[in-house]
Amino acid sequence: MKKVLIVILVGLMLVPTVFAAGKLKFGVTIEDFNDVFMRYTLDQLKDEAAKNNIDIIAMDGKRDPNEQLKQVENFITQGVDAILIHVIDQTLAPRIAKECMDAHIPLVFFNRKPDDSVLVAGKVVAVASPEVVAGNLEGQFVADKLKGKGNVAILMGSMGSAPQIGRTQGTKDILAKYPGIKVVREQTANFQRPDAVTVVENWLASGVQIDAIVANNDEMAIGAVLVLEEKKMKDKVIVTGVDATSDALKFIADKRLDMTVFQNGGAQGRGAVQTAIKIVNKQTVPTFIAIPFEPVSYSNYKNYMK
Repeated sequence: MKKVLIVILVGLMLVPTVFAAGKLKFGVTIEDFNDVFMRYTLDQLKDEAAKNNIDIIAMDGKRDPNEQLKQVENFITQGVDAILIHVIDQTLAPRIAKECMDAHIPLVFFNRKPDDSVLVAGKVVAVASPEVVAGNLEGQFVADKLKGKGNVAILMGSMGSAPQIGRTQGTKDILAKYPGIKVVREQTANFQRPDAVTVVENWLASGVQIDAIVANNDEMAIGAVLVLEEKKMKDKVIVTGVDATSDALKFIADKRLDMTVFQNGGAQGRGAVQTAIKIVNKQTVPTFIAIPFEPVSYSNYKNYMK
């Protein structure tokens, strides 16, 4: 009988050890694997997870909100320890948060912050940069370069996304302070360079006077630059973007792009993993961890070159 008790006790003592040694598994879904900035952010996220012995299941949302929702639900079915999401459509954030909370799975929004009402302490948090600030920085740069007078066009990202909403509003908030500046065009180019080329070509063909183009990201800004250069108009039009991608920094170095805004995707990706780990371990974390934006132009671009 003593032997049986000893075996049982030893077995019970081993159970916590087995669980402690088990690897955590995080489900991650982003908008588009082909997006330059988000791919970099995902790579940084994966590196941080590897350093912490965490398995990552990464899924490509393919710019389809419904596909991303299915991915989240599959993560829940698989019983992952946490879900990290670069949400495609902000309107789905409340539903995604509720499904994760119902399943008692921590949810970390990264890069794109949902409305404050979606966040719940210790359960649903965000690691991102305040999107309005990026738009503010672009708007102020353009207003200063135009000396308070001129026509501005805005290239918007995917409609309904946090960057499209926040950056566009941030730009308009600043430009509204200058009566001599008018926003004459605003249209989505879905964060894509080819789409931006088409949109800008159509704008120019319409004959509208444009003195500056403010883009919600660098890919669209570069698309605008390429069109303006082809039309031999770049020296007459200011162009700005967001993300400070390697391509954008090269364009700034060559004085082809006027300005971008550094978004620390590495810090966002790494921070998402670190935050998820803390939540899983029942540690206290703020509902929103803000990663600052930084303006980048020809005067300081070398500080951001990798």
